[in-house]
Amino acid sequence: MRLETREMQLMMAVAENRGFKRAAEQLEISQSAISQSISGLERKLEQRLFDRSPFSLTEAGRRLLVYAQSQSREEAAALRDLEDIRRGGQAKLSLAVNGTINRYHAPALLLAYCQSNPFASLQVDELPSRQVLQAVVNGQVELGMGPFQSHMPALESISLYQERRTLVVSRDHGMINELRESPEQALANIPLAASFLDDPEERPGTTRIRDYFSRVWQVRSISMRLRLLAEGQAVGYVTDQVLDRETLCQNLEEVKNLEFSNFVRSVGLVYRKNTTLSPGARQFVRLCRERWSA
Repeated sequence: MRLETREMQLMMAVAENRGFKRAAEQLEISQSAISQSISGLERKLEQRLFDRSPFSLTEAGRRLLVYAQSQSREEAAALRDLEDIRRGGQAKLSLAVNGTINRYHAPALLLAYCQSNPFASLQVDELPSRQVLQAVVNGQVELGMGPFQSHMPALESISLYQERRTLVVSRDHGMINELRESPEQALANIPLAASFLDDPEERPGTTRIRDYFSRVWQVRSISMRLRLLAEGQAVGYVTDQVLDRETLCQNLEEVKNLEFSNFVRSVGLVYRKNTTLSPGARQFVRLCRERWSA
């Protein structure tokens, strides 16, 4: 036995109009036609859906009405989605970016994306670089954009450009002379301003650069970190893009003569391995490749 869509539409019309006559008027069909259809449905179900005099829904009728209304809502939602797809909509982009990407690249990329997909669904989060990768691995977002880590076994990557990160300090810092003469010793008394303070257990052994500093300040805002650096309150890593573009960097200099004074990282897009990107994500990847191939 199957419940046909037309049967559900007629049953819902009778229930919502509180009678056969008004339902027939609404649907612009004869009252006898709608009455015969409902009687046929009741015979199929072997139970009455309506009491005729006075008019009311039976218990079976109330249950079937809930189903009919749910089916109607689902159909309307599906039709809206199909119309959006026909018009080029329903592109979905779920993206996490780090602060540098968000500051210098994301606005232009998202503008181009939205101009091509005016009905697109967007989720864009700014996160510290390591958390961008975690968000992709955990399935919180489909795409991540930022610097790569040396070990990303669960992720596929698309490299877009290289960035250089440099450990810098203000020339007005109170320990600038000590930093110039004996930087490793001086850093033991100076905080590092970073966007993310990870669990020490995640960076075992010699890879824990944080151990060279007196403490680590977690400051996610680029502007706030730059202010702390410019005012001589801390040292921190700054990308070449930031050094070239931000006025607060004019009085900063590299902390030299350390193995970790600077390093180069690939920057690009990541997504989970063994997954197929959605059409919206593929289009964003294409926009990124076009931007950095120009």
